[in-house]
Amino acid sequence: MDQLPWTVPGQCIILFPHMPSIKVEFQSKLTPADSFKRISDILSNDKDLRKLDASYKADFNPQTLSGQAEGSMFKAKLAVSPNAAGSTVLVTVDLPFHLALAKGMVEKTLQKKLGEALA
Repeated sequence: MDQLPWTVPGQCIILFPHMPSIKVEFQSKLTPADSFKRISDILSNDKDLRKLDASYKADFNPQTLSGQAEGSMFKAKLAVSPNAAGSTVLVTVDLPFHLALAKGMVEKTLQKKLGEALA
């Protein structure tokens, strides 16, 4: 039997492909602190997002304008940075493989919530 190119004789190597990921970036005219407050409030308290995964918990750091949310159905990261016009909000969501088909629904919901919060 030929050796596979990514294996090492005598060692077991398990390769895990990356989880399906969604990145939503939104430009806002709000200051970074205001954008962060609005987005962290929504990610912490929104009932529609809770319907997607009722068990998730969010942890945000206003000092670094970043945070994360994690539940049984996803992991998400939030980062807010300044730009010339105000701020840039970046939300990255990792979904398990069995929810890859729901990726579009999650992305659409997230874009809608960001747009409403930062308008």
